[in-house]
Amino acid sequence: MAVKVLGVNGSARTDGWTAAYLRHSLEFASRSGAEISLVHLSMLNLHFCTGSYSENPNLCNLENCTGDRLGDAFTSLVWKMLEADAILFATPVYWYSPSSLLKVLVERMTSLENLGAFMLRGKVGGVLVVGEEEGASQVASNLMLTLSQMGFLFPPVGAAYLIRRWDDERKSEAYDDAAALGANVVRLAGMLDTSWDWIHSWRTLIRKRP
Repeated sequence: MAVKVLGVNGSARTDGWTAAYLRHSLEFASRSGAEISLVHLSMLNLHFCTGSYSENPNLCNLENCTGDRLGDAFTSLVWKMLEADAILFATPVYWYSPSSLLKVLVERMTSLENLGAFMLRGKVGGVLVVGEEEGASQVASNLMLTLSQMGFLFPPVGAAYLIRRWDDERKSEAYDDAAALGANVVRLAGMLDTSWDWIHSWRTLIRKRP
């Protein structure tokens, strides 16, 4: 069965630099034998996170985040994410941070992780960032740390970033990184032992004596 790779475009534009960078990475995932799909967050009706965790952590769960109270596109997007073996998250840099679109998604994804659920554990992740000046590496690092805490695994060249003001040679290198990322997420997803619990398996070691 082919590895399924989902691309998530966090840019407000469906045909801008970020989307093109993501498509380039997805192309090489496809060349590696993956079944690819792409969603543009700007085309979805995604409500802000309601901050249920700060009110009562028990309220932050998938049922509440996909129920009638919110009634948005998060429900259908969740299933796309759960069905994917690997997810590539792409965003522009807005004031040294990810786009608000992607930030909303990541905040809503807390409902997949909270209360020990960790529904995304063992998924392979990748991050692509496009910046105008500074902040790309900071955004990539922030996203990778957050996604890692949710249970995502990253291959070598787990993040690629492009600065629009770079010369053509440096941009070419950035596209090479995106190609490597696309190929690597497929390779890693195909290698993983899905029976291993990447979050809780350390507990089995407590019972073992050195």
